Amino acid sequence: MRIVTARDFQTRRGPQEWFTGAVWMDASPAGPPPDAGVFRVFFEPGARTNWHTHPEGQVLFILSGICRVGKEGDPPVDVEAGGIVYFAPKERHWHGANRDSYVVHAAVNPAADTGGGTDWLEPVTNEQYAGI
Repeated sequence: MRIVTARDFQTRRGPQEWFTGAVWMDASPAGPPPDAGVFRVFFEPGARTNWHTHPEGQVLFILSGICRVGKEGDPPVDVEAGGIVYFAPKERHWHGANRDSYVVHAAVNPAADTGGGTDWLEPVTNEQYAGI
């Protein structure tokens, strides 16, 4: 068993090259277990990730607020607190806060076979975010 307390996290601003808007991240400290990246991410209203993929997929647990998620080819969807979003391996997607609400989610990026990680792509346009 390994316990990570709030004091073990180091909150930092999300890099501008990965996000649109103000985003803050808590990354779990390195070390086993698990063999996964675990992040708590805070988005201000309208803030979002760039398009990206994960070699082994990603799971989002929506902790509070309203999360707006999009995948290539589909209109964006809003998911309320308590919801869970699963992205398939290499599925091109983005996520962030609804225009009128902040969101806090926990993101889990499995890393068992590929070393995990994120392949960051271009920013999500305002039209893509709005679903038009």
